[in-house]
Amino acid sequence: MSSLRLHPVDIAIVASYLVAMVLLGLYLSRGIRSSRDFFLAGKSLPWWAAGMSLVVSDIGAKDMVGIAGDAYRHGIVMMNYDFIGCIFPVLLAAFLFMPFFWLAGVTTVPEYLGRRYNQSVRTFFAAIWVAFMAATLGTIFVSAAAMFEVLLGWSFWFSVGICVLVVGVYTTLGGLKAVVFTEVLSCIVLTLGAALICIMGLRATGGVAGLRASIESLDWTRHHFDLLPPADHAVYPWPAVLLGLGFVLGPAYWIGNQAIVQRSLGTRSQSAARASYVCCAAIKLVFPLLLVLPGLIALALFHDQLGQPGEHWDGNRVLPLVVAHLLPTGVLGIVIGAFLAGVLSNLESYVNSASTLLVTDVYRPFLRPHATDRECLRVGRWLVGALLVGGGVLSYPIKTRFGSVFEAFQTFLTFFQGPLLALLLLGMLTRRATPWGGMVGMLAGVATAVLLNAAEAWFGVPGGVPFLWSAWWSFVTALVVVLLVSAVTRPHPDERLRGLVCWLPLTGPPPP
Repeated sequence: MSSLRLHPVDIAIVASYLVAMVLLGLYLSRGIRSSRDFFLAGKSLPWWAAGMSLVVSDIGAKDMVGIAGDAYRHGIVMMNYDFIGCIFPVLLAAFLFMPFFWLAGVTTVPEYLGRRYNQSVRTFFAAIWVAFMAATLGTIFVSAAAMFEVLLGWSFWFSVGICVLVVGVYTTLGGLKAVVFTEVLSCIVLTLGAALICIMGLRATGGVAGLRASIESLDWTRHHFDLLPPADHAVYPWPAVLLGLGFVLGPAYWIGNQAIVQRSLGTRSQSAARASYVCCAAIKLVFPLLLVLPGLIALALFHDQLGQPGEHWDGNRVLPLVVAHLLPTGVLGIVIGAFLAGVLSNLESYVNSASTLLVTDVYRPFLRPHATDRECLRVGRWLVGALLVGGGVLSYPIKTRFGSVFEAFQTFLTFFQGPLLALLLLGMLTRRATPWGGMVGMLAGVATAVLLNAAEAWFGVPGGVPFLWSAWWSFVTALVVVLLVSAVTRPHPDERLRGLVCWLPLTGPPPP
């Protein structure tokens, strides 16, 4: 696919956005004196900034490119990632889990698990989260390269290098505060850009009626307008959508994802932590349409060029094709700026959170127990650069292995989100969950997810097991094993669990 020749107006809009992001990030890097400033913004974030940051921490380049590609393949079922997998879990997190984490005084989710169960559980989840975040950085780089190849003619590795450089500058210096306030700007630009794509696309298809008629005329789109496809759907059977997404992946993502949780942990108070999540839920109500509609527009207008999904089909081409063919001068610059907002905000979120996990849950406990705060700040900054480079290295195998970046992201999540949710729920809701129960349940749940994800390759299951079923059954396995092992092993004493189990509140002030 040949690249576009951008009009000077579009170039000026994109350049202005990039300069504004970098300057804002550098300005906010002032006053970073401690690791608490770097990782938690000194607990000074206002609720509205944290809420807008939560939106773009979740929705970024991988979602814009990936959901468009999967909406082309599967239809409006992709809206459920926000309808079922977001709105209710966000409110659950707002009124139960986030205030509780905030009062417990933890910096990371693995830190909470370590205090609730034991150090082995903490270390395991810290390691697996860092591996997941590095892989997620790779999916974001693939998204950026797919778009920049069409719009700017950049090669894959040049696109990756530019993203590493731009994000590395202000994230390394400014920490969470710079990340959050640049993401406020990104949230505004991203929403505007996504809305412009949808408006221009609907004009080109003849409105909703024309869009639907074009899609229904194809012979392989029978379930594209089913919000809950039938139970025999190859990827999204409705029971798996409700159980795997609604009860496992959605809640686990919004309750246990360090890149998400860290924004609320940096707020000024418990009520601000709760308000940030409510703000996020309100904004997210518009995104199911904004993210899915471009994929349907591409299906209606460009199915001859993109073809029918198959073994070598590339879903990452869907959104770039829509942008390249439908957007006029000026609008194109805004949309490219919106896409850059998604790229940069996602990279910022995950690289800062992965650095926080490594310093808090690995470096300090195991390598340098007596490390000074200044040393931790310095190590955290170096790790930002190392993680960006590592994500860049992982991007190419992700590009060649998966049909879309969203598929890659969700597949990575299913390996551990079920066991994570089981340990968080039982750890927070009952004092009877024991350290041995947590450790054995964690291992059993992850092993179940690995076996189910490898069902086609290892056991010859035709088409494999849908990843939403993998998430559900790994959660059930971990839940049952934790309960069984806890029934025959000794729990921590109540005094150890105060502030960690919701029935055992703190009797004094929270930890600093």
